[in-house]
Amino acid sequence: MFRSVHLRASRLPRARILAAAGLVIAAVAVTPSALALVSVPGPPVVPPSSAPPKPIGTLNDAHPTLDFAGPILNPTPAPLVNSPIPAVCVQATCQEYTVNVASADPFLVAVKNTIVGPNGEFNPNDGLDLYVYGPSGSLLASANGIGANGQSVEIDKRTAGLYTIVVTFAYLEDQNASYTGEVRSMKRGSNSWSPPGCTTTVVNGVVGCYELPQLQVLPPYDLTVSGVPPVASTPLGFPIPDPVAMPTSCYLDETLPVANPSVSGVQQPTLRCLRFTSDVQNVGGGTLQIRIPLVNAGSSGVTSAYLPGECFAEQIVTSGSDNPVTRPAGSCLFHTQHLHFHYSDLLGYTLYGVTSSGGIGQKVGISVKASFCLTDDDYFGYRSAVHNSQRDFTGQPGCNAPANAGSGGTYIDEGIKPGWGDVYTWDTPGQYIDVTNLPAGTYDLVEETNPTGALMVSGPAQTCALTQLKLTSASVQILSRTPSITCP
Repeated sequence: MFRSVHLRASRLPRARILAAAGLVIAAVAVTPSALALVSVPGPPVVPPSSAPPKPIGTLNDAHPTLDFAGPILNPTPAPLVNSPIPAVCVQATCQEYTVNVASADPFLVAVKNTIVGPNGEFNPNDGLDLYVYGPSGSLLASANGIGANGQSVEIDKRTAGLYTIVVTFAYLEDQNASYTGEVRSMKRGSNSWSPPGCTTTVVNGVVGCYELPQLQVLPPYDLTVSGVPPVASTPLGFPIPDPVAMPTSCYLDETLPVANPSVSGVQQPTLRCLRFTSDVQNVGGGTLQIRIPLVNAGSSGVTSAYLPGECFAEQIVTSGSDNPVTRPAGSCLFHTQHLHFHYSDLLGYTLYGVTSSGGIGQKVGISVKASFCLTDDDYFGYRSAVHNSQRDFTGQPGCNAPANAGSGGTYIDEGIKPGWGDVYTWDTPGQYIDVTNLPAGTYDLVEETNPTGALMVSGPAQTCALTQLKLTSASVQILSRTPSITCP
C-alpha cells in the first residue's frame, strides 16, 4: 500500500495485542475522518453545479469509449484536503459531465491524474474522488480516497439514459493538478473490452477454469541513501510533504541492532539504509484477493490472527460462473504499532554483487520488509481494453477493519485488481537494505513476486525485475533497469 507504515510487529503479551485489536476496530467504527477517506457515498442526487455539466457524447457500439478531461487547481503552496461529499460542485475544484448511454452493456468510468513523478513514475501527490449518478439522479457508484493516481467504477445498471459524472479531489498537493477520464463499454470480446481468459487448473481438488491474477514488478526506482523525511507517512496514507530530509537514510527504529538483514547475520547497528520504491502489478484476468480470518477454529484449537504465529491468509479465486474458491495462501501478521494486517508472501527484495562478466553475483543483503497491505494504487491499466477494472482495494480501513462478517466468520480483505499496482514508496518504514558495511561498487537490486510460491497465479509462479546501481560512500546512482529477468 502506498505510503502505509510497515514496521515489524513487536512481541507484546497476548492481552495487549488483543486490546490493540479491539481499539483499532472501535476507532474505525467511530472516527468519521478515517472512514471519509474511502468508499464514501456522495449525495443521493446530483449535487448542484456552479456551471452547466459538460456533455461528452453517446456511448454505443459505434462509440464504445468517450473521453473527458479537466483541471483541479490548488491555489495554495500547502496541500489541500477536501470534503469527500460534494454538496455543491464548484467548478474550480469539481466538474460535472453527462453521458448518454444507449447500450445495454455495463460500462466503466475512470479518471487518472495527468501529473507523474520523476522519470514518468507513480505520483502520490493527488487523490481524486469520482461519483456516477444514474438517469434518476441517484448515486450508483463512487470511488474515493488518497493513495492512488486514479479512480474507476463499474456500472452494471442496464438502464439507458443520461448519466452524470462528478470529479473532485480528496487530497491535493500539486498546484497544477489535472486529470483525464473516459467512459468505456464493458461488452466482452469488443475492441473496448477483451480481458484475458480464465486458466484451467485444479483448486482444492476441483477442476475448473479460474480467473487468476498474474503478477509482475517494475524495477525498483527512487533509490536513495542520503536521507529520510522528518516524519514517516501516516497510517491512513496521507503523503507527508518532505522538502527537507534528515541527514540519515534510516529511521531511528531501523538503526537498532535487531533483525539485521545482512547475510552474515551479525547483530550490529544499521547506520546506512538503501531505500527504494517498488510497484507490483496485476496483469492477469482475475483479482488477487487475500482474505484473513480473524479467528480460526481448527483441530488444534482456536487461533487469533491478532497474535504472532497465528495469522493464516487465504486466497479467493473465482471461476467463470463467479463461484469463489478458497485456498491456503501462506502467513500474515498484525502490526501492533499501526494496528493493521499485512500479508507476508507477496514480494521479496535482494541485493546482489555483480560478477566480472556483468552477471548477478553473490547475495549481499536482503530487505527486512516482508509483509504488505495489498491495495490498488497505480492505475497502469487506465484506457486499456485488456488489463482494466474497478478500484476495490483502498488499504485503509480495509487492512485493519473487518470487511466481511457472517455465519462463516469475520475477515479482513486485501487485494490487487487487474490493471492496478500496489506501490510502496521509498520512504516506507522497514523497506530498506542494510548497506552499512558494503564497499562502494556496482550492485544488482532484484525484486521478486510470490517468493514462497504461496499464491496461485497464471503465467510464471515467480517474476523478477532488476535495477543495477552504483553505490558510493555518499550516494547511489541507477545505472540501468530491466523489467523482466530470470529470477536468481
